[in-house]
Amino acid sequence: MEELKYAVVDIETTGNGIKGNRITEVCVIILENGEITKTFTSLVNPSQSIPLYIESLTGINDEMVSSAPQFSEVAEEIMEITKDCIFVAHNVNFDYNILRAEFAMLAMDFKRKRLCTVRLTKKLIPGLFSYSLGNICTSINIPIYDRHRAQGDCEATVILLKRCLSLDPELEVVTEFLNRKSGAEYLPPHFKNADFEKLPKSTGVYFFRDKDGIPLYIGKAKNIKTRIKSHFQERSNRKYQLMQETYSIDYELTGSEFLALLREAELILKFYPKYNKAQKKVSRPYTLTSYHNQKGIEVFALHKNKIAPVSWMKFYTREEAVSFLENLCKDFDLCPKYTGLQSATSACNHYKLEACSGVCKEEISVTEYNSRVAKAVDFIGTYDESCLLMEKGRTKGEKSFIYLNKGKYAGYGYIGPSDDFNHPDEFRNFLVQAKTSSYADRIVSRYLNTKKNLSPVKLNSSEELVENDIWFG
Repeated sequence: MEELKYAVVDIETTGNGIKGNRITEVCVIILENGEITKTFTSLVNPSQSIPLYIESLTGINDEMVSSAPQFSEVAEEIMEITKDCIFVAHNVNFDYNILRAEFAMLAMDFKRKRLCTVRLTKKLIPGLFSYSLGNICTSINIPIYDRHRAQGDCEATVILLKRCLSLDPELEVVTEFLNRKSGAEYLPPHFKNADFEKLPKSTGVYFFRDKDGIPLYIGKAKNIKTRIKSHFQERSNRKYQLMQETYSIDYELTGSEFLALLREAELILKFYPKYNKAQKKVSRPYTLTSYHNQKGIEVFALHKNKIAPVSWMKFYTREEAVSFLENLCKDFDLCPKYTGLQSATSACNHYKLEACSGVCKEEISVTEYNSRVAKAVDFIGTYDESCLLMEKGRTKGEKSFIYLNKGKYAGYGYIGPSDDFNHPDEFRNFLVQAKTSSYADRIVSRYLNTKKNLSPVKLNSSEELVENDIWFG
């Protein structure tokens, strides 16, 4: 088998994550046929101050790098020395991405195949207490000098790589890790490629967990595997830190994207994961109310900060409210002027709605118009009824349901085609209760206001369901 050529790299930086981080020291050692053939090491002037905690860790301070070359002065040599090499580092994505960013600032494209000694050691030397460079070296008796300096750490990584290569003489593991199709190069250092391959391409919520199993991040996706891979490929400081702390990823299938949204909101409020953005307090909703004007016409209006004696429903964005009112206007032949869609004018002149009931021109009576408003109000009232919203299930033939208790999210469940379910009240046998929240309210509101042709299963009726094809057709 052809012997591979390795460029073992270690860098020290100003310590600002991935973005905004600058190199203060770099070491590259070339390993060919098991022998070191070249070594390059240099301090680098980062053109910014080195934080005190980094100085305490590495011993590198501003004075030491003040007369050192800029990265632009060593870039060509690093590009040349690593040419045709496998780029190797302990937690390779960190060193590789920092270097790529430095080259990018010089309009130079730096691309190399990568090999991570953290992942390699986990595969070939399993069962160690920790896979940090210092702890590995202690565990398997590798000498390490000048810890947290580029050359000292790089020399230790070379010995570690040679130890791993001796355990993989046919380079089967190395070849597997170098195969881009496996996705291994993107994975967090503590996460197994085999576990990534087991992730489903289905809809649900997923959990990034730390070494103690505590959720670090919770998300939802239509395709869990694809979405998680996109997390691995992001290059923000926050995502980099999340990847470093992730030891396992698991998931919960929902089948329904709507249910996945509700479960995500519910679980974030339950666990408050470290890397989920803090859920801000939902802004005060728009309230749809109505009143009788001086002519006796019942008029719809939107209020955000006023307390109204009549409150028909709530919206969390003005766009949703306007869209709902436009549909209400069309479906019940109402007047845009009296549905809060148009500023006061003598007659309707709405940019989108050409039809008008005619009440603004006195073409129909107030009594007839108000009867249409009453029908619209009856329709609005259905939004606050207790019902089941039927959605896709996790498997073929299964249906999921979302339970709304007086219009509020109160739980969910799954019903298979063989389950005994012939009456609406029997849903409680399959119900997983859930706590509602302002976030859930907003998700449900948006769903109800944008989903057309909804056929919710009402729960205030004593009539039995007709046939199972209502559920599984």
